[in-house]
Amino acid sequence: MERNREETPMLADNAIDPFTLVHDVLVNWFFILLGAVAAAMIAYVMVNARYVPQYTTSTTFVVGSKEGNNTYTNLSSAYSMAQTFQKVLESNVMEKTICEQMNVDEIDADIKTEVMEGTNLLMLSVTADNPKDAIDITHIIMDHYSEIAIYTVGGAVMTVLQEPQIPYSPDNPLNVRDSVKKAFCIGALLCVLLFGLLSYMRNSVKQENEIEKKLDARSLGSISYEFKYKTLKELVQHKKQAVLVDNPVSGFPFVESYKRVAAKIEYQMAKEDRKVLAVTSVAENEGKSTVAANLAITFANQGKKVILIDGDIRRPSQFLIFGIRVEEKNELGEFLKGNGELNDILMKSERKQLYLLGGKNCYSSSTEILQTDKLPKLLHACRKFADYVIIDTPPAGILSDAQLFAQHSDAVLLVTRQNYMLAEDINDILDEFRSNHSKVLGVVLNGVRSVSGIVDSSLGGRYGKYSHYGNYSRSRGK
Repeated sequence: MERNREETPMLADNAIDPFTLVHDVLVNWFFILLGAVAAAMIAYVMVNARYVPQYTTSTTFVVGSKEGNNTYTNLSSAYSMAQTFQKVLESNVMEKTICEQMNVDEIDADIKTEVMEGTNLLMLSVTADNPKDAIDITHIIMDHYSEIAIYTVGGAVMTVLQEPQIPYSPDNPLNVRDSVKKAFCIGALLCVLLFGLLSYMRNSVKQENEIEKKLDARSLGSISYEFKYKTLKELVQHKKQAVLVDNPVSGFPFVESYKRVAAKIEYQMAKEDRKVLAVTSVAENEGKSTVAANLAITFANQGKKVILIDGDIRRPSQFLIFGIRVEEKNELGEFLKGNGELNDILMKSERKQLYLLGGKNCYSSSTEILQTDKLPKLLHACRKFADYVIIDTPPAGILSDAQLFAQHSDAVLLVTRQNYMLAEDINDILDEFRSNHSKVLGVVLNGVRSVSGIVDSSLGGRYGKYSHYGNYSRSRGK
């Protein structure tokens, strides 16, 4: 199944997976919220910075004659004279007069005049940035219009019908709320689109059909996600049980997916009479220990004699998964150090045909312990005793222990969690196994979920690598 690495990017076309898109957006809800709040704050600052209040004052004039008549003899001539006054008020001469009176170079205001059609009424409105300028400009026009209009309007005059009032409130009150709401929604939407795009572009394994497209290995199937909390009480108390296939409350898709994977593994192992299978992953929290345990149970339920070895003696977990009590004489680590007997460390489980080798003690010098001649002798004895020997190894991306087990195993099974590790990181580990002449049986995609199961997804953070193992480098603990 090994491919030319240069051809891999051409095959690794990302497919749109609804669940991973939704999941990746939801797990980043906090950053989406921060982005929306930041957009709202920016909008608030910008609206306040760009806001210029506008104050308008207005007055109404009646165009009449100097002889005291309020109107001309006919309405048509009165309307015509009002239009003449309108031109006077809008003239450059009036603008110059206003500038001189206010001692400015140009008028920072909007002056509008309007003649009511068919009447001798002239309306004047002045809009400025502050109330004082608006009222001052209006008074200047009222005081000086006659000086400018003396040669154009003859015996006509304007009489104030409505006095101008000082504007105390702006015409365009500041409305930040609508702008902030709109910016918040737009910011949230952009962040959702961003994280959706990043999820789509992320070169991880999202679906079972992507295993052979993106990875240099055979696909051995996928394991359906099974929610760890079986009851509402367990969810509230955060009391979770080991997710095992022989648990009566385990879901049908979960159990069936293990049967399918076990059948494929059995077929591949039988080709060359292989018995010893090392189960590993690239990183922590990909579920390889649970996969190893459930494969052992599945094979045992089929009538095969199985030995499950907890090879992660630095951080054992199988005794917790099966809920067994381990005595000091049962410790695999002590046997590998030369302090025990094989008959003592082989523990019979409550399940028929299933035996366990492991312990509960943690050995920080696990790499050195595994390099003794005890390990190959142990596996040789197990090979004679059982039909299948399944070894739960530490993550291969953290410790070299997985490589040591692989050298004494018939094949390696790599477990990768859905949309968890980058394909290039998985391929690097596969290459390391092959460079050490280990047989890679294939890859199993674990914890596969769909949109219908999105309610089971965790909203907590992920991608925190190797946290429980401490600061191990790629030097494999040397």
